[in-house]
Amino acid sequence: SLRSEQFSPKARYASCCWNFSYSVCWMALAIDDSIMGMWQPKGIGKDPPSLSLKATVLKVFGTNECLSVPVYTNTKVSEVKSMLEFKLGLESGALKFTHKQGSLYRENLDCEEVARNIIVRGIKSFSREKKEYEYPHAVIGAGHIGLKLAMTWLMDKYDNFVVFDRRPEVGGTSWWQQANATSRLQTEVGVYHLQYHENNGWPADCRINPWPSRDELLAHFKQVSEEFGILPYCKMSTNVTKLNIVGKDFNTQHYELTLEQQGKESVVEVASVCLFPGNLTIPKRVVYKGEELFDGDIVYGISSEFDYSRCTGKQVSIIGSGAFAVENVRTCVEFKATKVFMICRRKTISMPRVVSWLTNQSLNFISAALTMEAMSPMYDLINVDQWQYYCVFANEARTTVNLRQRSRFGIGDVYFLSMYYGHCEHIVDDVKRLSQHRIHLISGRNIDNVSVMLKLLGFNGEFGNDRLMKLKELYGWWCNKDYRRYLVAEPLGVDANNFGGTSFSPGAIVWSEQHVHLMHYPKDWDAIVTSGAMPTHVADEANDRPAYVVEARHGAMTQISINSLIPALAGRNSIVGPLAHVRMWQMHPLDSFLEAARKEWESWSQTLQEMGYDREHPPYPYTEGIVKVYLEKEHAYYRDQEALMAKRMAG
Repeated sequence: SLRSEQFSPKARYASCCWNFSYSVCWMALAIDDSIMGMWQPKGIGKDPPSLSLKATVLKVFGTNECLSVPVYTNTKVSEVKSMLEFKLGLESGALKFTHKQGSLYRENLDCEEVARNIIVRGIKSFSREKKEYEYPHAVIGAGHIGLKLAMTWLMDKYDNFVVFDRRPEVGGTSWWQQANATSRLQTEVGVYHLQYHENNGWPADCRINPWPSRDELLAHFKQVSEEFGILPYCKMSTNVTKLNIVGKDFNTQHYELTLEQQGKESVVEVASVCLFPGNLTIPKRVVYKGEELFDGDIVYGISSEFDYSRCTGKQVSIIGSGAFAVENVRTCVEFKATKVFMICRRKTISMPRVVSWLTNQSLNFISAALTMEAMSPMYDLINVDQWQYYCVFANEARTTVNLRQRSRFGIGDVYFLSMYYGHCEHIVDDVKRLSQHRIHLISGRNIDNVSVMLKLLGFNGEFGNDRLMKLKELYGWWCNKDYRRYLVAEPLGVDANNFGGTSFSPGAIVWSEQHVHLMHYPKDWDAIVTSGAMPTHVADEANDRPAYVVEARHGAMTQISINSLIPALAGRNSIVGPLAHVRMWQMHPLDSFLEAARKEWESWSQTLQEMGYDREHPPYPYTEGIVKVYLEKEHAYYRDQEALMAKRMAG
């Protein structure tokens, strides 16, 4: 007896359970009451359709595996078959339904109403069969995404993969190559830690240390990699120099990678290749007239190659105003540079810590209008109207807002504090030429007694990554529409009217799980490649832009398309999506976060005062009361959107 009456059609089945008393495995295939929307109730003649509910129990032929599905009384066999074929990635017509009628079993016709107890033929299980591979999967890059992908494989109890990295330790380009010894995480560790997953823990000191240093983060990556058993799968100090495609049949081809390790070359065969090159790595170069006369340090301020103690007691110029430029203001304060001149052609928006927190804790997103409003306490402190920045596009009432700038938000409070004290002067201009310790600007202004120039004009990608992956056109995140060649670098800039986050781990888990899913179930690639819905990008050599370097809109449209085309990933997103909200409130509740931000603020304020800036110490611009107003506006916006959607559905 299957006792299907135990299962209400409205019940939500979220995991599989074992009913030993009946020797039946009850398997949930992500079935819940939302599936009722797939059925089309039909009446007889002019009679209205019956909306009576029942549960149909499906059993795989020759097994004890069963699935209970909520349906209407008049739901047809064809509808349930189509649902199963869709969710299991099967061809149409792959399934046959039979049920017992009297002492015999007979096949059900597609036009018939589905019976209460069905035997399903054509599958071995309600779980999808995973593809098996002869060769391992290759991951190039042992940074955040590469390690996250390795963790995802291992959490899936799969170990046929290998991670390559040219460096001797895990951690990636951003922290090994671009950060300096005093660099800190700009966003909150609640949404930037390697364990990031609903079933994992998080760094123990997160409340008192929301913004770890470079060295702390590198230690974190190594420690978590050891705890999860990732390191044995990592081949460090190994450079992948060449990729060859083996085989002419697209469906069966694999790849040869040429490896260089300690001066020796070797070749390995792999089933797929993921490349995660990290942030853009090549600083945009500019040489100013008269640099040879400057008689000071002129460097690109992106790594530990420059000794920042050379800024101590000197006036420093920062060329640029993006995220790295904002980080360098903090570094200059830390090393007690007497004055900072930030010179740029146009200002880009910097984001206070509280606004980053507000964005990352959001259940869905924060509107650009609320994002701009929440910046006001900090911008008011320095007497700047952030609404006048070039990247802000808004209606007259400022209720509909889009932010569009080519660089990411620089996140931090020290920039604002340095501006308040007059330690940093933000100048909209450009450099005409240099002379001894002097910067001559296009406007005619001269800045004297400058001893250090830090160039932070942005970064370019490496065309070598395109060549390695034989990339001609990036299709979403895939090279030349080949689902086994996966190339992801964080998209550039800002272009949105809603913001769901400012950090990396929510993206890293999605990118990792997407690749694992397609390797397990490559048939799902058919929907992606035939849809034509993916954005594409090709190299633009004239503007020094490789094909893999894409804008924020490309990344957003790729993820929207994937979720619409692969139901399993869309279902997974319903769990991963809210995770940032959960983790932020677990790791950085409002009171402890504000306390950490206030302490940091007071410490930097004291540093600036000790340097001789004697302006009155400003209290931290944000309080719990102020932030709670923003939280209420966030929730009110959700309510308004839900009401609008309900009205549209009713109309």
